[in-house]
Amino acid sequence: MRYAIKSKEIYTEDGILENSYMTINDGKIENISNSNDEKLKVIDACDLKIIPGLIDLHIHGADGYDTMDADFDSLDSISKYLAKNGVTSFLATTLTAPIKKIENAIENVVDSKEKGLNGAEVLGIYLEGPYLTEEHKGAHPVKFMRELKLDEIKHLIDMGKGDVKIVTIAPEKENSAEIIKYLKENNVETSIGHTNATYEQTIEAIKNGAKIGVHTFNGMSGLHHRNPGVVGAIMDNKDIYAELIADNIHVNPAVMRILHRIKKDNDKLYLISDCMRAGGLSDGKYSLGELEVTVKDSIARTENGSLAGSTLKIKNGVKNIKEATGINLYEAIRLASIIPAKAMNIDDQIGSIKKGKKANITVIDDDFNIYMTIVDGKVVYEREM
Repeated sequence: MRYAIKSKEIYTEDGILENSYMTINDGKIENISNSNDEKLKVIDACDLKIIPGLIDLHIHGADGYDTMDADFDSLDSISKYLAKNGVTSFLATTLTAPIKKIENAIENVVDSKEKGLNGAEVLGIYLEGPYLTEEHKGAHPVKFMRELKLDEIKHLIDMGKGDVKIVTIAPEKENSAEIIKYLKENNVETSIGHTNATYEQTIEAIKNGAKIGVHTFNGMSGLHHRNPGVVGAIMDNKDIYAELIADNIHVNPAVMRILHRIKKDNDKLYLISDCMRAGGLSDGKYSLGELEVTVKDSIARTENGSLAGSTLKIKNGVKNIKEATGINLYEAIRLASIIPAKAMNIDDQIGSIKKGKKANITVIDDDFNIYMTIVDGKVVYEREM
């Protein structure tokens, strides 16, 4: 299908174009110009903005569903919820649980990706657990945490058929160096999280190939002036990406501002939701993996009071980081589009509006209300303009 979409503003990779047309052909961006010379069918987005489709690399669930349900309908419902909220791509994220449940979740993501979802596209699988440590367990049950064994890691990667994209590891665990190197050799990124590692252990993990700090500041040893910890290593090292839950709950806006100031020059900060199944729903009791979670005032906590994921929408994270840092909308959107795409080495395909890239785009108004979401050139969500 070949058509054009017109808008007051198009947020391209090189800047904002005004009153322009974007031609979409066979799921890709064919051209961007100031006229519709070929008289194609035009979607008129009027006074709205066309931005790159948002990317959520760390999401467990939403709208009553969870990746750990290991069911196509659950993953499809998450996909449609995300599309409704401007997200065009995501990583389905697991939790610490019995290994069989993790295997089932992996199989379902592989099968669902092949079948095709009806909303945002699933990029693959993010294994957050079970290779964590209890000091910063968060909503991960200690009894299901496991030691690092290469054979088991190989098995899970093989099950994923290339779709396991990130594995979280606590680098103080035995065999972590071997596992991180193995993952890197097999094109799987290592994230560091739910860990009590020292600064030195974390820096060593980064040298071995670890690439991402999991929801930075949360689930890791904190920064102290005589013991920099994991947080200090993430802030001090220019090679590691920092995930950020910008809900003003997990991280104070002032600290968000500090992290952004440190990471912005190297494009090493990106937004995640870490959303769980209560996303989009009212307060109440929910499950997150193997644990019961109470959501009050949209804040999810376990029985012992630990934060248990979030109910955040990425679009609201963009607004929050914009307000906290004072950056403009164009720069704020990059934190949820091109930078996560770079972290996954897929920025040549998605993450920005550029000729030849996938037509993964979102149409918003000035208040970031979502009017249309397009994935691979197909309109997967639309509200009246």
